[in-house]
Amino acid sequence: MPRISSSKLLGDLRSRAVAALERADELGGDLRDYLQDRWHNDPRLSRIKDQVARVTGKPVAAKPAAAGVGSKAANVAVAAAVAAGAPLPAKPAAPVGLGKPDVPAQIYGKKSCPWTGRAITILERLKIDYDFVDIEEPEHEKLALPLANETKQTTVPYVYLRGQFIGGFNALAEVERLGQLDYLLLSAEDKAKAPAHVRRVEVAARPNTDEVAPAELDPAAGPE
Repeated sequence: MPRISSSKLLGDLRSRAVAALERADELGGDLRDYLQDRWHNDPRLSRIKDQVARVTGKPVAAKPAAAGVGSKAANVAVAAAVAAGAPLPAKPAAPVGLGKPDVPAQIYGKKSCPWTGRAITILERLKIDYDFVDIEEPEHEKLALPLANETKQTTVPYVYLRGQFIGGFNALAEVERLGQLDYLLLSAEDKAKAPAHVRRVEVAARPNTDEVAPAELDPAAGPE
């Protein structure tokens, strides 16, 4: 059996510990604290470090465990979960997208666009709080590409209700016509409290037709 040098053994031990700590940092502070505690206090690791120190003549420095947010009880719980093979809780997902669930309505559009104006008119007529972002303004021009990528729509306005993209002006008008607007404006908490028949409301995807010019704005259009 080939003999493993003490320096290689120590280097391998350190490399594994560093890799484990880096992985633990991704999974959460509780697991990181648990592994750090094992590194410094586990008697089996202590014996290995003592043996390496005797061979090399260089004691392994005992670093204090880094302060973390995990409590001893939390560390024990994480250790038990790891031992049982249970999946660790995932980190909360970071908010993505341009829709904001805490805002009743959002319109990304252009002041020069008649469809944007019509969408705003619906919300103002119904006295619905909304945020409007003019993507023609220099500070908002950069949103044009993310909006198109997120919604697969290339025309304004982009209408969001409680963070959910529903389409353009025609989609907003259709939602109002079908009586679905009030439901879509409810917060997640209010939807959870709503009666079962209300929670069954489903908003079907609507093709975008806002690129068709309104008849009254099209000079070539004759009287109906």
